[in-house]
Amino acid sequence: MADILLKSCSFVFIIVLGYILKRAGLFKERDYKIVVNTVIYITLPAAVVTSFASYELDLSLLLAVLIGFALNVSIFLISLALCRKKEYGARVLWQNLVPGYSIGTFAMPFAQSFFSPIAVVATCLFDAGNAIMCCGGTYAITDSMLNKSRGGKLKLIGKRLLSSAPFVSYVVMFCVCIAGIKVPVGVLDFISPIAGANAFLAMFMIGMMFEVKIEKSMLKEVVCITTVRLIVALIAVVLLYLFLPFSDEIKQALIICTFAPVSTTSTVLAEKMKADPAVCACIYSLSIPISIVCIVASLLFFGVL
Repeated sequence: MADILLKSCSFVFIIVLGYILKRAGLFKERDYKIVVNTVIYITLPAAVVTSFASYELDLSLLLAVLIGFALNVSIFLISLALCRKKEYGARVLWQNLVPGYSIGTFAMPFAQSFFSPIAVVATCLFDAGNAIMCCGGTYAITDSMLNKSRGGKLKLIGKRLLSSAPFVSYVVMFCVCIAGIKVPVGVLDFISPIAGANAFLAMFMIGMMFEVKIEKSMLKEVVCITTVRLIVALIAVVLLYLFLPFSDEIKQALIICTFAPVSTTSTVLAEKMKADPAVCACIYSLSIPISIVCIVASLLFFGVL
């Protein structure tokens, strides 16, 4: 238990450090994009490669892809039901920001630090299913519904998925495993320091992005969206724990995924549909401390069992 608290406090410290250094002026307001690109295109793919390197092919883990996709679809349908009578701006927020989970840049660092590579692979596969929706699927459906736009939606989803370095990394490495190809030890030794930097940079990036500025007129929507995500996550946790045919470690990894904060990609796509950037940033930022509390609580709970 002490080890869990110590590692968790370390993550919180890194997030707070990123925020404090930004507020102190050491970094400019948009400098976080440099760290984002470093994580997405360098350290996260390296972490994926090192995790899959020791993965013994188990096709049952493909269920994690279905879980990631199904959870997104379920929560999207819930958001549709809850926001059907709201005005355009609120519906954009609900339909884009209620679904979607920040796995590669949030859940994976926790998985890297607390679990074995096989559990990290489970988070990668969950994110593959999650990415189908949050990297374009949710946006395409919402845009079609609210703006009556037609055509090109499947192409948009495909383009966004193929431009997502984490998603491409998941697919490539899974194909490598299916083909029975082993990553050379020399390659693993070479990229291990890069993969090891992923947890620090991901948490530091979150601290740099953290910002809570909200108008009172939108406070209700922010609180409601955050609450719905939390309730669905708690329900999902119970179902995953009781019914998944996996080891406790893999269950824990997938449970961490359900508690992950709002996807940064979802906020970008919501802003593309003219959602208020300040409200998107607030929902994203508010989901971070809630996720940390829930993830640490779940780790402690399983640690006691």
